[in-house]
Amino acid sequence: MRSITKILSIIAVALLPVVGSAADGRTTAEACWKEGIAAYEAGDYARAVDNLEQVVALGEASADLYYNLAGAYFKLGQQYTPGLSRPFAGGELGRAVLNYHRALRLNPAMEDARYNLDIAVDHTNDTEAVPESFIATVWLALRNMMTSNGWTVLSLVALALTLALVLLYLLAERMVWRKVGFFVALMMGIIFITTTALALSSRTAVVEDERAVVVCNDTTPVHASPDSASKIIRRPSQGVTITLLRSRGDWSEVLFLDGEKGWIRTAHVEKIY
Repeated sequence: MRSITKILSIIAVALLPVVGSAADGRTTAEACWKEGIAAYEAGDYARAVDNLEQVVALGEASADLYYNLAGAYFKLGQQYTPGLSRPFAGGELGRAVLNYHRALRLNPAMEDARYNLDIAVDHTNDTEAVPESFIATVWLALRNMMTSNGWTVLSLVALALTLALVLLYLLAERMVWRKVGFFVALMMGIIFITTTALALSSRTAVVEDERAVVVCNDTTPVHASPDSASKIIRRPSQGVTITLLRSRGDWSEVLFLDGEKGWIRTAHVEKIY
């Protein structure tokens, strides 16, 4: 018994630095968060960006964090001196778009982030996406109402209600209750199937999403092949959203919303997820 106590004591002592380090990191993250928000509210957007980026560097991630970081970058980029500098000269627009996307990844229903993302994208030279069918548009809008976890919980609730109503149909003595159990169980079964499909679709969209954002101070060339001497086919601005297809050395092949492909320096793109 004493040997077991000694072993547990040794383990506890060994874990103290780890626990203390985690607690210190959490305290630092909270302090940086508070200072970042205070700086944002005071209009000191450079300090807000520095502090919120420190929170991200400490491993914290939340929709609110990315949303406020995106807003700080956008506001910082708008602070320029006419005649001496230009808006978003330091690449702030691309960082704003990137972080709005990250906020929406964690909370697809964050309407403020979606609205501000649209405003930020209007400042880029992004191309129009290939039009989707009406059904695809409706499905996407429905899927974005919740995260995959939210749809999973809803599907489990629908399954439980379906099973309960099936039991009501099988065990009820009165015909009216059997009819209610049958038709409502049928409806809940359809809801279960739909919410399960939405959960799977949402999860797949996160796991297989290869989107990235162009991060540069102005525009960057896209070449026909992974060679700086090859033909330049377009010059996307910072903040343009693309899909990563493959990498080759310092280059990445990307797909634009309008379907055009090309090669861009990997250092000029950053994945959303």
